[in-house]
Amino acid sequence: MFVNIVFGLLVPWCAGFYLLKRDLRIFLLIAPFSIVVAFLFDVLGFHLGFWRIDPKYDIEPYAALPMYFGVYPILSGFLFYFIKRSTRSDLLWIMFFTLITTIVEFIGVAIGMVHYSNGWTIFWTFISYLLAYIVVYGYYVLLKKYVEI
Repeated sequence: MFVNIVFGLLVPWCAGFYLLKRDLRIFLLIAPFSIVVAFLFDVLGFHLGFWRIDPKYDIEPYAALPMYFGVYPILSGFLFYFIKRSTRSDLLWIMFFTLITTIVEFIGVAIGMVHYSNGWTIFWTFISYLLAYIVVYGYYVLLKKYVEI
């Protein structure tokens, strides 16, 4: 669990402090929703037996808690920070961050921290992250409509 905390929570927050200094508002608006989306996707994946994260606990998402509060909200915050400030396509940014998140998970698979089963592959991981980012993007679009971002 020490590795999960260091690389899933502490290392991402080192980069996250930059985001907090640059655009606290976008982080505060996006991070909570991205945590919920990550939790829902992970619980579904755990329940269907698609993946497992070490160390193994009776409550499966317990090992992923550092990622819920580290990697996922920080990467989502940066995604929308760049979308907000860039003239490039929003879809291009979503694809880029989907690829980055998938690579991070692939490293977890390669070092034996993440285990796939029931036909799950890194391709499906990419698709699941893409869907999650699209859901959060839909939330972002709603925020832009009703809240000044």
